[in-house]
Amino acid sequence: MGGASAAFIAFGVAALMIVILMFGLALIVGAAQQRTVDALKAGAPTVKRWGGRILLGVGVWFIALGVFSSFFADVFPL
Repeated sequence: MGGASAAFIAFGVAALMIVILMFGLALIVGAAQQRTVDALKAGAPTVKRWGGRILLGVGVWFIALGVFSSFFADVFPL
């Protein structure tokens, strides 16, 4: 067996395998995306809590810079 029929069979098998692999890959990526979204949703309250704390800290720092601006100007002259 050889020639055109062998080439046609090889092309058909390769095309079928590519379709099967792409379908399987799409299913795997879809499942991974769902797991990632679930993990992000589970960690969101912790991220929000720490983000709020950092925001408060930065706000306090800016208030301190404003209140004690003359002190910081003496400490860090330009």
